[in-house]
Amino acid sequence: MERELKWKSYCVEIIAYWLGATLIIVAPLFKITTWITLVIIGLIILTHQALSNQLYNLVFLNLCSILIYSFRFKKEQKKEKITL
Repeated sequence: MERELKWKSYCVEIIAYWLGATLIIVAPLFKITTWITLVIIGLIILTHQALSNQLYNLVFLNLCSILIYSFRFKKEQKKEKITL
């Protein structure tokens, strides 16, 4: 029973990591604010994967990217308010 639960948990985790990568890939197909939001969500998911595998260089890279995209998101939101 415990082994089956671990296997299901592992499968859900793998699917989540693939979802994170897919979000980053399809993000440019959307409007810029949606695009940035999808990239940030994808990076958060992939950061969790990098942490669990102790890949601290990727964790640092992902955190820097999240910060940069967050600033870009704020900037794009201000632009959208001005054009409205």
